[in-house]
Amino acid sequence: MDFKRINLVYLSISLLLLINFSCKKDPEVEQPNFNKGTLLSNLADNFIITSFNELESDFNSLESSFLSLQSNPNQSNLDDLRDQWRSSYLTWQTVKIFDFGPLRELAFKGGAGTYPTDTNKVNTNITNGNYNLGSVDNADAIGFSALDYLLFRTNALIDIQNNSNYTQYIFDVIEKMKNEFMQVNSQWSTYKSTFIASTGTETTSGFSLLINEYNRDYELAKKAKLGIPLGVQSLGIPLPEYIEARYSGISLVLLKESILALRNVYLGDEGSTTGQGFHDYLIHLERSNLASTIENTFNQILNKIDTFSGTLETEISNNSSELNELYDLIQGQVVNIKTDMTSAFGVLITYQDNDGD
Repeated sequence: MDFKRINLVYLSISLLLLINFSCKKDPEVEQPNFNKGTLLSNLADNFIITSFNELESDFNSLESSFLSLQSNPNQSNLDDLRDQWRSSYLTWQTVKIFDFGPLRELAFKGGAGTYPTDTNKVNTNITNGNYNLGSVDNADAIGFSALDYLLFRTNALIDIQNNSNYTQYIFDVIEKMKNEFMQVNSQWSTYKSTFIASTGTETTSGFSLLINEYNRDYELAKKAKLGIPLGVQSLGIPLPEYIEARYSGISLVLLKESILALRNVYLGDEGSTTGQGFHDYLIHLERSNLASTIENTFNQILNKIDTFSGTLETEISNNSSELNELYDLIQGQVVNIKTDMTSAFGVLITYQDNDGD
């Protein structure tokens, strides 16, 4: 027996197995040399701090526009206040993604972004002239949604001109948001370094909190902005009373801005500023197909939204089949970002979603 030849064969086989094993890479395991701190730094500087500063500026402009209306209550000044409210609400679509750290600690998202507003409660508060807007009972009588009702309802200008309680309530709602968000923004300057340094995947890390709130915000956009009013969760029976910004009619504008903000965070790009986002991390993890699928799906959703020309309420009445197609597109992205992307990142989703759809 030629032991020398047998040993050479064994050696050759062993080398082939070693080479083959070393070439296999688990796509779910993070590859070395990706600096998540750079990703978090980009999102902190170009999305969080930028949008937070913009919203604080928007609230200052909102207050200024209100004071002009209060001094001279005419249609032109009301239109200006409405425009400032709209600008603030659009900026909010980016800010609300980052509901962790100071934004979560000060519970700002619930106070500013709850909808629909309880108009009966708002009217009762105005009539009584005595209320605590910080009370949990008034959570659905404040924020952007309350201003949507107060500024855009029929006879809003007449009430502003003739009812001092009405005008005072508008001012109090604006001041509550403005003052509370100033605290949030101020605390972010300290929290920023903690966030950027927290790159692990444990549930309390900045990276994990970001991924969780990103997914939560996406699912809230799907469910609250479209699914509930469309009737997805009520056996196909539309619920127009749950439409966001129903009085101003900008519901679909807000939906588009929300999806656009989520897409931009995913890509890491904001305007002319290009940086690292989740897309880059997936590419590094050799998940380029998933990375492209997510980007393409975002673009399909945005293009679909652009096909609607009316308000959400009129589209529900006249074009519900197309809205259901939009909903299906948005729903289909959930698997991509909540299941596949988070698995690739090694992040555990810790919030509970009971959609059942």
